[in-house]
Amino acid sequence: MIGDHIDWNLRALMAIMEIRHASATDAPAVTTLLAELGYPDNTETDVRGRLERWARHPEGAAFVAESDGTVVGIIAVVAIPLLEREGAVGRIVALVVDETRRGTGVGRALITAAEEQALRWGCGAMEVSSSRRRTGAHAFYRARGYEDRCERSAKFFRELTT
Repeated sequence: MIGDHIDWNLRALMAIMEIRHASATDAPAVTTLLAELGYPDNTETDVRGRLERWARHPEGAAFVAESDGTVVGIIAVVAIPLLEREGAVGRIVALVVDETRRGTGVGRALITAAEEQALRWGCGAMEVSSSRRRTGAHAFYRARGYEDRCERSAKFFRELTT
């Protein structure tokens, strides 16, 4: 699944870890990972339903990293078509690695899988948002070549109600 352009350290990690599409059966592990990310109110039933929805999404994918039969990380990515020019932008919707596995290459492998999927969808760039309090995540993204462009544009958010 991971392309030929990755470094040998990541290749060695891949020998003991598998990156695969997430499935509904991953819900218990993903629920735990989401709690580590700061979202403790998810139930396994809720997460199972979301994983099923991601599996059906034509330009969205959720990947898990599995080591020795244990899910140790998840990433979700979606392609957003552009209106102002040709192409699309890949957006990382969520990324979390088990806190005991952080710094071991799991996140790098998941980012690589997401970027390669985005390229297959025709995306010319990737974006991710991260809370200002997650300074460790910011360093991780910068090390992967992502730039903080908040000074160029603002991100606005509004809850929708019916």
